[in-house]
Amino acid sequence: MKRLILGLFVFFLAAPAEAWVFLNSVNQNASGWILPKIISGRSVRVCIDVLDRQTDTISHRRQTVPYKGENLPAYYQQAAWVAQSAYQNWFDNLKKQIQQTKRKKEFKDLLSLMPKRIAFSFINGPKSARPYTSCEQLPAQEIDLRIRATLFKQASGGHAVQGVRASFTFWLQPQNTGIAAYDTPQFVVNARSSLQIAVHEVGHTLGLGDLYAGDDNPDNSPIYTLSSFYPAQSAASVMNREEELTCDDADGLANLLDFFTVDKPSSRREKGWISFCPGRTVAYARALPVQITASQMESLRSFAQNGWKGNSPIEAQLSEAERRAASSRTKEQALAKSRQANQAQAVLKQALNRQNKPSAGAYKAHRCAVCGQEIEEADFVRLSYPKKGLWAFAHRSCNQKRKQKGDKILPANLLKYGEAIQ
Repeated sequence: MKRLILGLFVFFLAAPAEAWVFLNSVNQNASGWILPKIISGRSVRVCIDVLDRQTDTISHRRQTVPYKGENLPAYYQQAAWVAQSAYQNWFDNLKKQIQQTKRKKEFKDLLSLMPKRIAFSFINGPKSARPYTSCEQLPAQEIDLRIRATLFKQASGGHAVQGVRASFTFWLQPQNTGIAAYDTPQFVVNARSSLQIAVHEVGHTLGLGDLYAGDDNPDNSPIYTLSSFYPAQSAASVMNREEELTCDDADGLANLLDFFTVDKPSSRREKGWISFCPGRTVAYARALPVQITASQMESLRSFAQNGWKGNSPIEAQLSEAERRAASSRTKEQALAKSRQANQAQAVLKQALNRQNKPSAGAYKAHRCAVCGQEIEEADFVRLSYPKKGLWAFAHRSCNQKRKQKGDKILPANLLKYGEAIQ
């Protein structure tokens, strides 16, 4: 599965942007996201690495290494608190917006999905069977969420990666975590707290894109966005530059929940609901945003209060939004095929330039086309895919399981890990 590296958290930028936007990859690969796992009610398996930097004695270069000092238990616990609080804050903010606007009945379906407290299982925590084991050493299939808590400052504060599993990195500041449960007061000194950084990165793992990056950001969806309605709006959102979650963020999360619960249609989801932000003439239905008039907003409000009986007063706008979305998806699919073809050609060209022709007994560092982990020399099998023009490599055990299940190697894995045949 192709990994998408998300935008960096540059909180000091204040370029005008829309109020919220989905990441393009949400629509392309809904199955791999953590949000459906959270609302399913099952335990989310979390792996945390606390990382530090040291200077290599040979190369004299700074390198990232697992922290192994005496404070590891305390740092791990702080990282776990920050991460769990960051996710919980997103849901608590949406609940608060629903309660403050007195719309519990309207959002009964979403309230039933949102957990009172997210069930995180820390698989390498102090009470686990493998305490503080590096996430690199644990099977990828056992991890739902991977977190890197760094004890050194990053230029951006943190970043997130969405691929086979959710993953994000944040700067763990032991004296500025932002968690109120500590005995001593936490002071912010010219820097965001660890929690504020983590909340932004968690927004990415839920499916929301950066707003400060602008409308031309290829990571952001052209379908699930307010950019056509508010092209010059400076968004009040933690995905832009706000330090606290806002009504914009509640809109975005509610719409994400609607996107991921397409198999659980409700009248509110199908016929429309109004933004939580005061004064905004925007409605949402079927996870799509539509701009409406002030009179339509009043009609939709009355329509919802009366139980969504009959046709939606914004049906015309919804039909047009669905038509635009279908057209945009068709264009995106064509672009994706073009990008895939160009990437395959680049892989072949690069291999030919290196004159790299693998032989049956040859070995070099490969990654498994099934699980993506590095293959040891004694445990690999080469798979030929001549129609693709690539060799693929796999662990013997991974390949055996693949055969037993009748699975196929994903084309994206071939492009990522394959080597050209000459």
